[in-house]
Amino acid sequence: MDTNLSQAAPLGAIGGAPVADAMPRIHLTSREIEIVRLVVRGHSNAEIAEKLGIQLQAVKNLLSALYGKLGVSTRLQLAVLALRTGFDGA
Repeated sequence: MDTNLSQAAPLGAIGGAPVADAMPRIHLTSREIEIVRLVVRGHSNAEIAEKLGIQLQAVKNLLSALYGKLGVSTRLQLAVLALRTGFDGA
């Protein structure tokens, strides 16, 4: 199993939660923040597209970019990383 989650960059900069100073911060756009919030809440790509008023392919592209930016490869890893780094999803 990939242990990349514990080494990936924290999301604390987006959620306003404190993050260990030794870890780098990742700055996400407001659209990326919304995507993360909806993934954490368990929404599907289609539901995210509908809620944000964007095309399904745009959601897929944004998720792919987020995975690369954060060093994860699945939406589950994205959600776990977000929750472990203090992202409240609110």
